Amino acid sequence: MMKHVIRQKTGVALIFGALMALPVAFAPTFSVAQTYDRYEQKPPYIRKPTRDRRPQRPSRSRDNATGAAIGFGIGLGLSIIDGARRQNEMQQPPANYRPPAAPPPRQGYRPAPRKPQQGARQPRPPRVTSRIQLPETLRVARAKPRIYSIGDKPWASDTEFVVALYPGLPDSAIDAFIADYGLDLIERTRIKLLDQVVLKLRYPEDMSPRDVLDMATDIRVFRAQPDYFYYPSSGEQSRASVPYAGLQYAFDRLGLEQSGAQANRLEASGEGVRLAVIDSGIRSDHPALTGAVSSRFTAFEPTGEAQLVPEHGTAVASIIAAQSGMRGMARNVSLLSAQVFQANAQGNMVADSFDIVRGIDWAVQQGADILNLSFAGGRDDLLEMALLKASEKGVVLVAAAGNEGADAPVAFPAAYAPVIAVTATDEEDALYVFANQGDDVELAAPGVDILVAVGTNGFALQSGTSMATAYISGAVALLLQKEPELSVEEIKQRLSGSALDLGPQGKDPLFGYGRLDVSRALAGGEPD
Repeated sequence: MMKHVIRQKTGVALIFGALMALPVAFAPTFSVAQTYDRYEQKPPYIRKPTRDRRPQRPSRSRDNATGAAIGFGIGLGLSIIDGARRQNEMQQPPANYRPPAAPPPRQGYRPAPRKPQQGARQPRPPRVTSRIQLPETLRVARAKPRIYSIGDKPWASDTEFVVALYPGLPDSAIDAFIADYGLDLIERTRIKLLDQVVLKLRYPEDMSPRDVLDMATDIRVFRAQPDYFYYPSSGEQSRASVPYAGLQYAFDRLGLEQSGAQANRLEASGEGVRLAVIDSGIRSDHPALTGAVSSRFTAFEPTGEAQLVPEHGTAVASIIAAQSGMRGMARNVSLLSAQVFQANAQGNMVADSFDIVRGIDWAVQQGADILNLSFAGGRDDLLEMALLKASEKGVVLVAAAGNEGADAPVAFPAAYAPVIAVTATDEEDALYVFANQGDDVELAAPGVDILVAVGTNGFALQSGTSMATAYISGAVALLLQKEPELSVEEIKQRLSGSALDLGPQGKDPLFGYGRLDVSRALAGGEPD
């Protein structure tokens, strides 16, 4: 192939040399002929011939010019051929050429470690924060972007979990399910709202939370999840107080101290409305609540080991329906007490998913019009479904936003769509400093230094979004007495439309639509 290329280049060079020689070869001939023709003309005068004594020789100029041109062309062609040959030789390596070996890979430069100087300060090791070991989340209850936490309190049980079975399973199938997995049954209940049997189970010793994932593929299992914990949304400790009406600034803030032409519309007392307090229970022996509770439910056995402390539920109930010693929002409302909270080993009041759903199901079966949910926790699919079913039945849901501060989002169940999320304000309509904030906040109500019933016959001041939630629930009871045909959405629109806008114009993450104004809400949302 290379020889063929050299031959092609040689032929091109010869042709090029010949072409270069043509004009040189014929140029002298053309010049001599032109000069001879020009001198063939007769001169204008007659010259006398001169005698040249030297012998005349024939002219060789034309022959010499032609030969020189041909020689020049041949030389030029040979030069081009020789240059092409040399260029080809330069491009081809010698026969004995061997390429050099590849250089070894370059090793990274590592400076020699320096010895610390005498007395030099060594850096501190990174700080490791210990974490509480919690059960892993089951597949059907996927981990959320942020697990809501309340201080250092656990967010779920590390010994128990909950399984909801598909509707229609007979008892024999349920027993077979428990036996198939070798589970330790703590308690079982049928939730009529969901038409499902829900089991509270203990983790077996040879089964990790990860192993429980296999239950999600069982055709009998509708949902499996941790047994989540919830805590009351009360903030500061109670401060003892005498029952003076002057301590209840909330009624002035809510527009309930009016008189004259507005007296008729403010005579609503919640009569005929059933309001369920899902909490730690309500004391029946406190004079402020004598005869206020029409029905009770407890998630605990009377002879069990549960530490029942009904203080939080009693405080919330007194804001709603106190009969004496202090003023209640809806003194004639019919209270339903669902006791689902108990004190744990650390002294904290806590309730789990299983018991809260049981309490909600009981309250709906009792005909509750309103559910007061003054507690906070994380997202819980089982609880969410129960609340959705209750809302579809026309039950108004009111819940506390939480008391973890401005950096904490609105807690659950307040953050669920059908629930009215409530934050707290003080006597000057300033936001409660420990209130959670976020786009889910809908309404604000007094919740700082609120007079409540405590103990067997005492009163105290308490703060928290739990207290504010009780005021909203009481206001809903007044609305339903006046206009029992109102739907859940109409009640929410009435309360938000009549609220006093406290923050930036419109709904905002601090106050929601604003602070509750009961007087305007009862008047149909019209200004006074």
